[in-house]
Amino acid sequence: MMDFNEVIQQRRSVRHYREEPLSQDILDRLYRALQVAPSTANKQERSFYFVQDFERRKAIVTRACHNQMFILEAPLILVATCRKDYAIDLAIAVDHLVLAATNEGLGTCWISWFEQERVKEILGIPETRDVPVLVPIGYAAESPPARTRKALGDLIIRV
Repeated sequence: MMDFNEVIQQRRSVRHYREEPLSQDILDRLYRALQVAPSTANKQERSFYFVQDFERRKAIVTRACHNQMFILEAPLILVATCRKDYAIDLAIAVDHLVLAATNEGLGTCWISWFEQERVKEILGIPETRDVPVLVPIGYAAESPPARTRKALGDLIIRV
């Protein structure tokens, strides 16, 4: 297990995955990371579809994700949903999951370029739900380098 600061430093957007299933123990820890994330007034207006079925993943990638085929390489696609106006709560929970996945030695990538209505249709997600983000999850088949970040002096404003 990594030190928390190491987890933050090691997180990368992975776009190539190995064909290796995730154990139930790992999935349980990812579920728990989502469950404990804070939410506005503890309303918890979010739900998460863990899509492991190949045909459903393929449908999502080819019909909704503009053929971003690297997503299909991952053995799991997280489809994050929330009630309208709760996207920030959802982002907090997904970030918990992404960091937990990094801690497990897994790769992830935030996906926001997709057709939300098509994902809803494929999975039978109610119209009352938004689907702001998808996250492929799996063992990385690449080690992307750290990306350049703004200097702290350009990012932090002390008042």
